[in-house]
Amino acid sequence: MIEKIADDLIGQMTEARLIDKEMEARYVYVFICWIEKFITVGSIIVISLMFHKLLPTIFFLVFFLELRKRTGGYHLDKFYRCYLASIVSYLVIVIISEKLSEHPQWLFAIVLLAITGIGLIGTANHPNMHMTSDELMESKKSARTIVLLEGCIILGCVLLDADMVYVSYMAIAVILCAALLCIAKIFKQEVNKKVLKVVEHVMRNEAVYGIDRFPPACMGIFHQPKRPIIQKKSER
Repeated sequence: MIEKIADDLIGQMTEARLIDKEMEARYVYVFICWIEKFITVGSIIVISLMFHKLLPTIFFLVFFLELRKRTGGYHLDKFYRCYLASIVSYLVIVIISEKLSEHPQWLFAIVLLAITGIGLIGTANHPNMHMTSDELMESKKSARTIVLLEGCIILGCVLLDADMVYVSYMAIAVILCAALLCIAKIFKQEVNKKVLKVVEHVMRNEAVYGIDRFPPACMGIFHQPKRPIIQKKSER
């Protein structure tokens, strides 16, 4: 449903020459992400108003969304499943936050474990993200920086004797990100770097040297894919 709306809307933008045809897929991707996030976050905020937990929930969302976009982690294959899981997870958070705020020693132990886990793993390279090695390295660096910053904020709140309900919501955001990151690793929901390295090694000779050899060789059998135009260093 959301994908169809995105395709129709971005298609109209393309027809009106507001965007280039080659940029269409990027705009569709951004639109889908925005709408799905708006629906999910909007629903959580509405539920938080029902439970009179708006401010703690805002703290949770800020901590969770900022960290989650860098750690990545486990994702469900359909939006409606992700949406239902998000709502159920939030309802569980509302329940356990009260319990954890009454037992801060357990909360601190778990969040310390979560921060350590994120520090060690960093980021899960989900197949739908298919980050390059450089992108993955930068994402891991950002994830470790953010989790360290959030850990310092949580510690600062504790030292300043802030309301433990707020602290528990912030801590649970970190714990949830770490849990989703570990689940992705356990279920191997990420790009397999070993397989990629083998494939890259096999393709390297043709990709690096074969395409721009003189004269170029026909690499197709019954179908010849379009050969990329290689810009020579002297032409740059």
